[in-house]
Amino acid sequence: MNTVLVVEDDAVHRDALARTLRRAGFAVITAEGVTQAETAVKTRTPDAAIIDLRLQDGDGIMVVKMLNLRAPRCRSIVLTGYGSIPVAVDAVKNGAVDVRAKPTTPEDIISALRKALAQPAPPTELDEVERQHIMRTLEGTEGNISHAARRLGLHRRTLQRKLQRLDGTLSVPPGREYEDDDEDSGDEASA
Repeated sequence: MNTVLVVEDDAVHRDALARTLRRAGFAVITAEGVTQAETAVKTRTPDAAIIDLRLQDGDGIMVVKMLNLRAPRCRSIVLTGYGSIPVAVDAVKNGAVDVRAKPTTPEDIISALRKALAQPAPPTELDEVERQHIMRTLEGTEGNISHAARRLGLHRRTLQRKLQRLDGTLSVPPGREYEDDDEDSGDEASA
């Protein structure tokens, strides 16, 4: 279940949106402004956020920036009643994946949210370091997963899961497919 942070200073609108998202199958965290959003992210990392642009203690761009630092995989959608091209460009430059003009329907918000969550999350710096380390190790073992896993101190299946998670950003050494030998197939039961 994906967790969505809803940042809206209008309590009626915030609660209605939270109820709608829960009915659509999302776990929801609510915040009325920048300060509450920062506190909420410390206890639970959201997969996505729906953020009103105008808040009583700041603006939604501040929340988008904070999420980029504290929850870099979170996809932010900004809602604004003051829709303009400069506002949309500013929101996207700061990390929002979508900007929606108010008023908008709950169906439109849920559709935008599902679309945003369907996109691959941006890699974090840690993912990039891990990807490079795995790539070097695979190259050193000529693409053999079992040997690479031993060198990395991982179980073969754990390395395979990491490779699947990094799929699309991790390339195989040219002309090679990932190989796996059968010599350690008995160690599956011990893990």
